[in-house]
Amino acid sequence: MPRPAQNILSPRIIAEAALGLVERQGDFTIPGIAKQLGVNASSLYHHVKGGKNEIIDLMRAVLYERIDLAPFAATDRDWRDRFAEWVRAYRASMAIFPEALSLLVRKPVDDETTLKLYNAAFELLNEAGIPTEDQVDVLTFLDILVLGSALDSMAPTPLWIPDGAEVPALARAASHGDDPDRSLRGLEIAIAAAAEYILRLGREASSSRGS
Repeated sequence: MPRPAQNILSPRIIAEAALGLVERQGDFTIPGIAKQLGVNASSLYHHVKGGKNEIIDLMRAVLYERIDLAPFAATDRDWRDRFAEWVRAYRASMAIFPEALSLLVRKPVDDETTLKLYNAAFELLNEAGIPTEDQVDVLTFLDILVLGSALDSMAPTPLWIPDGAEVPALARAASHGDDPDRSLRGLEIAIAAAAEYILRLGREASSSRGS
């Protein structure tokens, strides 16, 4: 394959090509990216020496770099408002390429962009008074909330088609809410429930320390 007339490669271009392949095919390969970009596979390694693992890190960076972390650290505002914004921002980024979820969750988080996103959440849990020993469990709960909601963004509308089935409760409920905004409304319910749980956990921890 001839060399391109100009250097068209960069880590970002490679990551975006990988995301495009994942969106269409569910996964990516180095040869697949090279074919899409019209270059030799070996030339990719000049930009991503870590191969597929490094590309996954770059995919995360492309997805999360648009999130402004500064508002989450604005301690003059209630932590619950900033927590809700963190969840919405994280979910919105993941919902751009929900097909990438299975790749992203199988690799440890070691890129700075994603680590800083998670650090912002741990700082919010500190503010809420969540004991350090409970924070990983709570963050895992939030990950499940966000990733599940991002995956749900792929669902069709309507989601349920009960015609002909003996499911009267489902049919009655679906007629009042099975619409394009269903997923986002469900996300807001989940955010409110999560904030209430975190608030209660923080108060219980504070009460235990005071007793």
